[in-house]
Amino acid sequence: MNRCYLQRWEESERGWGIRPDGCSLHINEEFHRRYLNEIYTIRQSEVLVPDEYERISGPLIECFISDTLFELVKEKNSLRLMEYEMNNLIKIEDIFFKV
Repeated sequence: MNRCYLQRWEESERGWGIRPDGCSLHINEEFHRRYLNEIYTIRQSEVLVPDEYERISGPLIECFISDTLFELVKEKNSLRLMEYEMNNLIKIEDIFFKV
């Protein structure tokens, strides 16, 4: 297993509310910062709040991932997963957390 960092996301949609929106996995904390900068820098030019957008939810979490998943994350240093993908990978223990 390989150490990695997981960031939870949530989606906000006008008229529907807020719902979980998966996670992003990052090789290290530096690539987490870069990933967030890339997303939030684009939003700085927006004048109005969009009807639908995603944002981080909670702190950065240290986790461990399988070798196969680590190879996918390593390709781009960060990987975005939808809620069902994250839940499935946790269930089959390709992502797990220290207690």
